Amino acid sequence: MSERETNDVGTADTVASTGRASQKHGFAALRQSALAHDLDDDIDEQDDGTMGTGGSLGSLSHGEIGKKIVAAALRRATTAADRRRILRDPRPAVVVITVPSSAWIETIERYLNGIKRDWFVVTRSGTDRQHTANVGNEGVAKALLWGRSVIGVATDPGRQLPRTLTAAADVEIVLGDLDTGSVGAAMRSRFPGATFAVPADALTALQVDDVVAAMRPGVSPEEAVELMRRASRRRSAGNDVSTAPDLATAVEFGAAREVAIALAQDIRDFKEGRQSWADSMKGLLFFGKPGTGKSVLCASIAAAAGVPLLRFSVASMFDKNSHLGTVIESLKNAMHQASTLGSCCLMALEEVEFIPRRDRLDTRGRDWWTPIIDLLLLLTDAGIAADEPNGGAGRPVGVFIVACTNHLEMVEPALLRPNRLERAVEVMPPDCDGIANILQFHLAGALAGEDISAVARSLEGATAAECMAVVRAAKRAARHAGRPMMLVDLAAAAHGDDLRPPQVVWRTAVHEAAHAVATIVTGEGGLVYVSIQGQGGRTKIEGDVDDLPTLESIERTAVCLLAAGAAEATIVGSLSTGWSGTDRSDLGKVAHLLSHVHACSGLAGNLLLRANADAALEAVRADPELGRAVEDHVGRLYARAAALVARHRDRIVAVAEALLEQRHLDAAEVVTILSDVPENSNEVPEERR
Repeated sequence: MSERETNDVGTADTVASTGRASQKHGFAALRQSALAHDLDDDIDEQDDGTMGTGGSLGSLSHGEIGKKIVAAALRRATTAADRRRILRDPRPAVVVITVPSSAWIETIERYLNGIKRDWFVVTRSGTDRQHTANVGNEGVAKALLWGRSVIGVATDPGRQLPRTLTAAADVEIVLGDLDTGSVGAAMRSRFPGATFAVPADALTALQVDDVVAAMRPGVSPEEAVELMRRASRRRSAGNDVSTAPDLATAVEFGAAREVAIALAQDIRDFKEGRQSWADSMKGLLFFGKPGTGKSVLCASIAAAAGVPLLRFSVASMFDKNSHLGTVIESLKNAMHQASTLGSCCLMALEEVEFIPRRDRLDTRGRDWWTPIIDLLLLLTDAGIAADEPNGGAGRPVGVFIVACTNHLEMVEPALLRPNRLERAVEVMPPDCDGIANILQFHLAGALAGEDISAVARSLEGATAAECMAVVRAAKRAARHAGRPMMLVDLAAAAHGDDLRPPQVVWRTAVHEAAHAVATIVTGEGGLVYVSIQGQGGRTKIEGDVDDLPTLESIERTAVCLLAAGAAEATIVGSLSTGWSGTDRSDLGKVAHLLSHVHACSGLAGNLLLRANADAALEAVRADPELGRAVEDHVGRLYARAAALVARHRDRIVAVAEALLEQRHLDAAEVVTILSDVPENSNEVPEERR
């Protein structure tokens, strides 16, 4: 009778049922089984080569070596009283075996299947949605009623095994990680008569299959131990952080660096015993646009804290052959691997947005996704039984977690609760000083003594990844030329190849120059830089944040936006779609601003609230009268913008010509041009009236 046969619900449990023995024999018959030879105190541990698993000494198969390890581990994990209850008591017994990871389950299943007893065995790894305490209880009850002993095997019995099984347990066996005694027992069977020692450090972070692989045919005992040691070093080392930027000087990470420094200090304090786990900052979520260096920042934190780093891409769980069980297994194995890297480590969960938010699941996907989301929340929770050595059912103590995403809005909000990731920190593109620091880091000593500040300024607005690509391109150009890299190579790589037609580049330069000049002469905000790098243009402005927006400040912003279109019309000779066509265009931004003024702010004299701020533009589009009011207002501001362009035409042209040559100008360079080039007339400009 299998569990599947006795449970009307039906489960995906693995069941070992090896025949129907007479009930009168009970567990006394176990004295004839291989398990009795392995567990009984009267059997010398040196003689466990007579397990009855098949195969001669020294030529054991993969499965047989694994069974040897399991047999020895069970013996070492049980007391004499446990063994008497299992082996000699005629009453059916209920046994719960807790394994350190799901990697043990298949080997234990093979071991139990190889013992010819009428057992009802339930093995659960948590990879199936029915691996819960509410499923399978009837099958357990029937097996016991019919006189069969029940054995349950799981990584988390309380959550995964039937509740009837765990509640009725006579013997609870907890298997720890691999130990020298269990592995030594398998080694003695694999290499009979040999003298060897299995050091504990050779088994750190290893699984049963790692040990079995080390005992491959043709190797000596010493070679097998060395193979284990090598695998242990690789598994316990984590990802290489030796080349990560020094967190103390990595100014390119801006404000996020301060939070990263605080986390690194907490990790060090916990690791060195100066701070409790409960008082530690246990995690962060870094978010920001692609290429800003979120993953690199994780490596810098691990290096600064002096702990291993384990990178785990959440996206890697979802390949074309993935199903719920393998996804769950992958996530659990990653957390277990992190827990084996030492008493303290940093785990980087990259692309965490691949696991969706619960409030955005449709009915069809909810059943599939809910177990994965719940498991992620459980495994990242450092507050569940966190005082236990292995972290209880939640996150293991000492595993600090930093998640990374390009899409904060797609991340499950519950991940940011205390004892999980705790807070979200934005990683912004680097400023000019940060770009210079990134360039120096990737130059790795090249161009020593050269002033790269001009190149850094020309790259303002670039991400860390784009800066790295610039250095690679410069190195490649010098290498192809057969000479050391020069500053001109770096500058050329920073400017890049402009594939736009000349007339498009000129129009773009005029457009951005108009924004920059209008910003300065109206006092709208602090110009940072203006650029036509790459395949587009950008003018960065730091707005005035000393007061709430007023009608005057909103109109000033609108004039600076509209000035670009007016400059195209008067200097280039025609308007283009470069200033319109989308809600994010210049004209689109002006429409948003003035729709807010007329529909929901009261700034235009209309005290009736027509719409909320996020629906102002839709309200204007739906109301013809309101639409005409906004259009008339835009027309008046466009006239002011045209007057501004007429007054400062020569200045706009001079800035545009400088952009053609340099591709990037900072605020000081624009101000210098304006001081050298006079206005076109002495008339008082309309924008200052």
